[in-house]
Amino acid sequence: MALSGPAVAQAPLPFVLKQIGPGVYAAIDGPEHQSGSNAGFVIGDDGVLVIDAFFYPEATKALVAEIRRLTPKPIRYVVNTHYHADHTGGDQVLRDAGAVIIAHRNVRGWVRTNNINLFGDRITPEIKARIENLPLPDVTTDTDLVVWLGSRKVMVQTVLGHTGGDLTVAVPDARVLFAGDMLWRKVPPNLIDGSVEQWQQTDADFAAMPGAAQTVYVPGHGDVADVKDVAEFRTYLLDVKRLVGAGRKAKLKDDALVQYVAPKLRALHPDWTISDRAVAAEVRYMDQELAGTKQRPVPQPD
Repeated sequence: MALSGPAVAQAPLPFVLKQIGPGVYAAIDGPEHQSGSNAGFVIGDDGVLVIDAFFYPEATKALVAEIRRLTPKPIRYVVNTHYHADHTGGDQVLRDAGAVIIAHRNVRGWVRTNNINLFGDRITPEIKARIENLPLPDVTTDTDLVVWLGSRKVMVQTVLGHTGGDLTVAVPDARVLFAGDMLWRKVPPNLIDGSVEQWQQTDADFAAMPGAAQTVYVPGHGDVADVKDVAEFRTYLLDVKRLVGAGRKAKLKDDALVQYVAPKLRALHPDWTISDRAVAAEVRYMDQELAGTKQRPVPQPD
């Protein structure tokens, strides 16, 4: 006689997995931020391409398990949309699962160094050691390229704005664009490396591309988006630039500039989650950009 023990409860996923097209999935970071960012994957005829790798390797392991639950096809590639550790922290997990790491050529020179600057005073010895041991990309590019998963076309495209080494991933047959951190939905973006002037133009291009009204956009942070969210995010960037510019004209600096911008920005975007820390950082980096003093990552030789 077979004996059955008590049912074992399955641990909840650190992300919400959403099917957004035939064989196309977005993994959206949960409210407790146990993944650190969004990711996704595309199932083709002969393999799987993953977009981004989260920050926490345990979340990446859960993503691999979900892919293997859905398909027996091999995980062939992971595309890093940029170098930031919240999108590259699980790369080794995906490499161990069989993936070739594809990234912008600048990521190879930045992923183990500039990520330490990214954490600033929040760096810990454990995070520093993790960053210094992140795997380097296997394939790098500074031009657009096409990856074929059998007959399924995946377009990897270079874009400007967030870091100086950004890629997006488009799946034309599903009308899906994985935008990485070129798009955030209702949460403030990290402007530490960005050029808002370039960034807002890239988002204008997203909104104007053929079929934009039918396209599903996957942001780097926040829920799955549509073209209206793209336009709203671009407006947010321009609002930050305009408000900081007005404050600078009034000779406001530091905390006074933040106190001028923050309530106006929140009033313009009342359904956004805008923390005090986030708005203070945005104002500081926007101020530096307008002053011409922002130190953006510098491309390194191969």
